[in-house]
Amino acid sequence: MTIGEALKKERKDLGLTQTEMAAGVISTAHYSKIERDKHDISAYDLFEILTKNNISLLDFIKK
Repeated sequence: MTIGEALKKERKDLGLTQTEMAAGVISTAHYSKIERDKHDISAYDLFEILTKNNISLLDFIKK
C-alpha cells in the first residue's frame, strides 16, 4: 500500500473530505494528487496531517 492509498483509507475511515483532511497543512489540490500517487509528500507534511487528524504515526506506518 502506498502512502497515498493509506492516507485515503484513513481519511475515509474518519469520514473526512480531502479539504478537511489537509486543512491548514497543504492545499486540497496537492493532497488529492498525493492520494492518487501523482505527487510525493514530505515527511513534515505527512506528520502534520497525521497529528492534526489524531492518527497514530505508528499505526499508520504498520499499514
